[in-house]
Amino acid sequence: MWVLRALAALGVLAVLLGVGVAVATGPVTAGAPLATASASDTAPEPAALEGPQPLPTASGAAEQPATSVTGEAAYIPYEERPTAVFIGDSITRGMTEPGSWDVEEHSWYYGLLDDTAGVVRFGGSVSEVGMTTSWMAGQVWNALAMSPDILIVLGGTNDISGEIDVDYVISNFQRIKDAADILGVPMAVGTVPPRSDPYADARAVLLNSALTAWAQREGVILLDTAAPLRDPSGGWIYGYSGDGLHPTPEASRLMSEAAAMALRGIPLGV
Repeated sequence: MWVLRALAALGVLAVLLGVGVAVATGPVTAGAPLATASASDTAPEPAALEGPQPLPTASGAAEQPATSVTGEAAYIPYEERPTAVFIGDSITRGMTEPGSWDVEEHSWYYGLLDDTAGVVRFGGSVSEVGMTTSWMAGQVWNALAMSPDILIVLGGTNDISGEIDVDYVISNFQRIKDAADILGVPMAVGTVPPRSDPYADARAVLLNSALTAWAQREGVILLDTAAPLRDPSGGWIYGYSGDGLHPTPEASRLMSEAAAMALRGIPLGV
C-alpha cells in the first residue's frame, strides 16, 4: 500500500514541476523563422567620388578654349607657335623691308606675329607689289623651301582689277595646295578685301564665294580676312582704306584678328 502511495506522490510532484516550467518559459508556438541578413538588408555602398568634369561645348566634347576666362585671346608661347610662310601681293608685302624680316604694321599679317596675341612665328614671305595668283603659284616652291609648318596665302586683289575667270584663279590656288601637299604642309587662304570700285568689288565677292567653296572642298583653312572690312552696302567700311585698294594699319589689324581666330582652332596652336 505504501508503495502505491509513494508512486502517487511522485506523479503529483512531476505534474507540479511541469506546470512551473510552463509558467516560467511561456507556451511554445509556431512563429515566423528568425530573420537572417540578406543582400537587400545591408547598407548601400557609398557612391564613388568623381573629380570635376570638363565644361560641355557645343559639340559635346571638352576642348581647349581659344580665349581666357577674362575673354581675351588665349596666350600662345612663342616656342609653341608654328612657323608660317606667307605668299601674296602688296597687301602681304606691306612695309616689309626687302632682304630682311622686318614686318611693319602695313603688312596684313603683322598682328599674327604679335608677342601677346600672335599665333605664329614668322618664317618668311614671298610677296611682290602688283602680283596675281598665277605669279604666286609659280613661287610656291620658293616659299616651301623656307620649311614652314603652315603656308598662308592671300591673293586675288590684282586678279579682280580686270575681268577674271574665277575658275582659273581657283586653279592657281589649287597649284599652290598641290605643291604644299607633296611636303605635307597645311595651307590657309585669306579672302580678298573689298574694293571701292563697285565692279571690282562685285568680282571680289564672286571670288570670295568661290574661294570659300574650294577651301571647304579641299580641306584648306579659310581665313575670312575680308569680313571685318566690308560695308554691308558694298565696298570698304569708311576709313579702312586710303586708296580703295589697300587696307590701313587699323584694317590690317582687323584682318590679323580674323585670321588668328580661325588659326587658333587647328592643331599645333595656330
